[in-house]
Amino acid sequence: MKAQPGWRDELIAVLLAGFRAGGDESGLLHYSINIAFDDPDTIWLTQLWRDKDAHDVTTRSEPVAAVSRQVPPLLAQQPEGGYGHTVHVGGRITEG
Repeated sequence: MKAQPGWRDELIAVLLAGFRAGGDESGLLHYSINIAFDDPDTIWLTQLWRDKDAHDVTTRSEPVAAVSRQVPPLLAQQPEGGYGHTVHVGGRITEG
C-alpha cells in the first residue's frame, strides 16, 4: 500500500491499532509492517493467521472495522493484496 505523502507514520500507527484491536485471541499469530527502501511511502504487511476463518471473523469485528475505516484517507492508492498458504516460517535460532 502507498501512504499519502507525509502520512506514512500516521498510517503505520493506524495499522498497529488495527492489529491490537483484534485482541490476543484473534488467531493472528504474527505480523510485520515493512517499508520499502526506495520509497518510504510504500508499506506492505505480512500476516500469519491460524486460518482464514480467524482472519475473516477478526477483520469483520466492530473494533477492527472501526480502526479500518481510518485507513482509506491516508492512502495514495487502493492497496493490493492476496492470500496464500505458509510453506515455511523461519526465525532466529539462539543457543542457550
